[in-house]
Amino acid sequence: MVYSLSFDGRTACFRVEVGAAMNKEELFEEVLRELIAWYDQQRPGPGREPERYVVCAGLAVLERMKASYPLRQEDYITPKNQVRTSGPLIREILARFGETRNYASEGGRTTRGTRTAADSLVERLNNCACRDQLAALDPNDRGDIVHGLQGWLAEKVKEYFNQQRLEVEVDLSKPGPQIVGDILAAAAERKMAGAVAQHLVGAKLALRYPHLVIENYSYTTADQQLNRPGDFVVGDTVFHVTVAPMPAVLEKCASNLRNGYRPLLLTPESRLAAARQMAESLGIEKSTGIFPLESFVGQNVEEMAEFGKEKLAEQMRNLLLKYNERVAEAETNRALLIDVPANLGGNSDD
Repeated sequence: MVYSLSFDGRTACFRVEVGAAMNKEELFEEVLRELIAWYDQQRPGPGREPERYVVCAGLAVLERMKASYPLRQEDYITPKNQVRTSGPLIREILARFGETRNYASEGGRTTRGTRTAADSLVERLNNCACRDQLAALDPNDRGDIVHGLQGWLAEKVKEYFNQQRLEVEVDLSKPGPQIVGDILAAAAERKMAGAVAQHLVGAKLALRYPHLVIENYSYTTADQQLNRPGDFVVGDTVFHVTVAPMPAVLEKCASNLRNGYRPLLLTPESRLAAARQMAESLGIEKSTGIFPLESFVGQNVEEMAEFGKEKLAEQMRNLLLKYNERVAEAETNRALLIDVPANLGGNSDD
């Protein structure tokens, strides 16, 4: 009987041999339990993930385990008493699992706690219940087990990136609409442009009309669930925000008109022509406002800044802070939060 374990395209096969005390799949599961216990031990508090240097220590120690087991100190510690890790090594390991983002430039090498984390893992690995069978494995078979263990840690790296705030650059020499366009472009790279666009519009409306209550719902909440005519309603105008206009959103606009609302569709400038063509096919092009999303948000920020660069920084900061406030209220995905850039006076706690 053959079992297989797959990580990002690479599959390691485990053949169960009749009479064997523990097959390779069982060995993997036994060592994985030790790895998970070690990882949990490194958590700085309940529900908090270990620091990046911990994962680096784990990846580096496991890499040495391919060639040598049980591990000796000289296998994973340099003559200068540092863990044998580096930025290039960690990048190389993570790339095997399809993760190419910069996780740790030094690979945890210069962090004081890396040695302690590595020693703790080696102690667990060297004293696991399956130590003798693991040591007797052919290096290639042990390499398959190590690959699976590193794959588990690589998933933790991916989770780390997926929960990181969106980082954006705000070039204050650019006009407001272009700055908003840059933010949407950064969001598109993380495949979250739709949600970011909706909450940017909500933040803009909340800043512009502080005396009004601007509804705030999760991006994934369908209009039908709450019987909403659109994403936002101000006065008798219904706002629809989309980065990819489809016939369904124009049909909602037509429904708004039948129900006495004034529909306004906001979409990226690059999608305006397509949206207007769909509106024309429904015969609502003259009664539906279709505007570039970047200008709707960015131009208003410019106006609140009185078209001055110094005040533009202040108003862009206010926009992003209001955006984060609304995201924190409506969304469970903290990756949608935006890290306020330093040139706006921001920090990671904003």
